[in-house]
Amino acid sequence: MSTTTDSPTGRLDLHSTIAALAQLNRAPELGGITREVYTPEYDQAVDLTAEFMRQCGLTTRVDAAGNLIGRLEGRDPSLERVMTGSHIDTTLNAGRFDGVVGVLGGAEALRRLREVHGGPRRTIELVAFAGEEPRFGMGCVGSQLMAGKLGRGDLDALIDRDGVTAASAMRSVGLDPDRVGDAVANLSDIHAVLELHIEQGGLLESEQVPLGVVTAIAAAHDFKLTLSGQAAHAGATPMALRRDALAGAAEIVLEVERLASESPSGRTVGTVGTLGLEPGATNIIPGEVMLVVDIRDSDLEAREAVVTELIARIDSICERRSLQRAFDVIQRNAPCACAPEIIAAARDACAAIDEPFLEMQSGAYHDCMSFSPEVPIGMIFVPSERGLSHHPDEFTEAAAIDIGVEALSEALWRLTA
Repeated sequence: MSTTTDSPTGRLDLHSTIAALAQLNRAPELGGITREVYTPEYDQAVDLTAEFMRQCGLTTRVDAAGNLIGRLEGRDPSLERVMTGSHIDTTLNAGRFDGVVGVLGGAEALRRLREVHGGPRRTIELVAFAGEEPRFGMGCVGSQLMAGKLGRGDLDALIDRDGVTAASAMRSVGLDPDRVGDAVANLSDIHAVLELHIEQGGLLESEQVPLGVVTAIAAAHDFKLTLSGQAAHAGATPMALRRDALAGAAEIVLEVERLASESPSGRTVGTVGTLGLEPGATNIIPGEVMLVVDIRDSDLEAREAVVTELIARIDSICERRSLQRAFDVIQRNAPCACAPEIIAAARDACAAIDEPFLEMQSGAYHDCMSFSPEVPIGMIFVPSERGLSHHPDEFTEAAAIDIGVEALSEALWRLTA
C-alpha cells in the first residue's frame, strides 16, 4: 500500500474519481462492484483515494490496520483533532456510493473548508476505514482496530466465506497483523467524529429533503444458527418420519420476519441473508442447515425482546421437528445516540447553506459507531434513489452529493473553528 505524502500534479474531480474507483472491481461481469478489503482491487482503490486526498491538500499515510488517513493540520496542535471519513470497500456485487461518498466527499469538503474559511483551528483527519463491510463476518474491522475494540487475537478468528482469516488477508497485501496495535488511537485526543454517508434507505427521497441529520444509529445482534436433522432418501422417507432441517429453517425465516414486523418499537428489522445446507442434493432431505440471523434496532430493549422471543420460537420449532440447534453469536453491539453538539453543528451547517434537513435515525451501522461512547459522534445523510444500497443500481445524484459535501464542510468548520 502506498504511504507517500507528495502531491502529484493535475486535478482530479470528485465525481470522476467516484467513477474511477468504481472500475476497481473484482467481478464486473455481475453488473455491480465487488471490492473487498485486503485484496489487490482494494489496494488499488487505496492508492487512487490517497492521490485524491493529496490533491485536496492532505498528507496521507496508511496505518498498521490498513486504514488510509489524510491529515489537514490545524493552527493549534495542542487541541484534540476532529475525524471524518467512511470506507471504500464494498460488499458483494454492490454499488459505487456506499462509503465512498464519505471518503472522497470528505476530501472535497476539506478542500472547500480551506478555500472558504482558511485553515481550521483543530487538526482534521479524514479516514478511509478498512473493512467496514463484513468480509470476515464482522463489520467495521479497521475502525474497531483503531478504537482498540478489536486486537491481534481477533484477526485469526475472523474468517471469510473461503476460509481465509483476516490476518492472512492482511499479509497478502503487505500488512503485518502482529503490528495492529500500532493503529490504536488515543480516543481522548479525538474531539469528534462526523461521517457523511448515503442514506441507504428511501426516507429522504420520499420526503424530498436533501439532507438528513442523524440522531441515533441502530446496531445489530447477529448470530449463526445451525440446525441438525437427519439426511435421508427423498423418495423413500415418509413425510411423518422426516427430520428436515431446511423445513425447520424455513419456519424460522418467517418467524424472523413476523417478530421484527411486530416489534414494540416499530423500527426493528430482521434479516436472514446467509443460508447453507448439507448435503445439497435433489434426492436427499437436508440434514443440516446454517443460517445467519441479523436483528437491528436503535432501541436496544425492543431489539433484545425480538431476539428473546425468536429464540423461544426456534426452540419450539426444533422440538416439534426433532431438530438439534446450535447458536454462535457473531456480534451483539449496542445502538448509539449521536452527540447533541454534533447534531447542532450539522443543523447549523444545513442552515448556513440554506438547505432543509430531516432529523432521522440510521438503520445501518457505520464506522463512526466504533468510537462511541468514548468520543462524540454524528452523521449527515444524502438521499439514495429508490432507497437502494448494497445493489448495482445504488445511485445518488451528483448534485445531491455536492450538497452533502457543502454541509459536511460547514459542520466540520463549526467543530474545528
